Amino acid sequence: MLISILLITLIAIVLVKWIIIGIIFPFQCAYGQVRRRWTRDTMPLYAKLLAGPYWLWERIFRDGWSRFMLYNVGLIPSCHIRRAIYKALGAQVDKNVVFHFRTEIRTIYNLKVGKGTIIGDNALLDARNKITMGENVNLSSNVSIYTEQHDHRDPYFGCNGDINKSVNIADRVWIGSNVIVLPGVKIGEGAVCCAGSVITKDVEPYAVVAGIPAKKVNERPRNLQYEFDGTSCRLY
Repeated sequence: MLISILLITLIAIVLVKWIIIGIIFPFQCAYGQVRRRWTRDTMPLYAKLLAGPYWLWERIFRDGWSRFMLYNVGLIPSCHIRRAIYKALGAQVDKNVVFHFRTEIRTIYNLKVGKGTIIGDNALLDARNKITMGENVNLSSNVSIYTEQHDHRDPYFGCNGDINKSVNIADRVWIGSNVIVLPGVKIGEGAVCCAGSVITKDVEPYAVVAGIPAKKVNERPRNLQYEFDGTSCRLY
């Protein structure tokens, strides 16, 4: 009897979570589409009205709802459904893009991904100050890309808003497992960031970099022609 009650309670909790996500989802989509097109200063009145309900909802959770919702989306067993949801929420995602399991995206409307790009398992894409990826980019598992950080020299431990912290990744870049990309970095076409590297500065096209901090160790051939067609495992 006790096991049955616990099982029913667990199922109810899971269903309630998805019911709430479903109710909030249209408002979250409206907010993402509006923010992708306008800043708060340039937003017309009708756009503010569309964005307002979700903005209030997010304030209640101190910006935690989006992270909670996107975490759960990252567990949906279909890369096609996940991609469709990310696009609906404001991300600019081209065709044949694959987001693998447990992708975590922050400020999703500031994310732009070119066609044929593959995002590996457990990726952290902190797009608060914009992440732009070109075509046929390959992110292996556990890659973290940051566009914001605290300034240790600031007396209030604030974030320096006077510098460009966006991350730009060009076509056919390969970022290996467990790589960390720090704010303001540009990675040139065809470059390779070896597993475990910490990318603290720009990487020139076709360079192979490794280490902490990453330094150039080799060069990649420039006759790259591969294109990813978006094929991925089912139930993945």
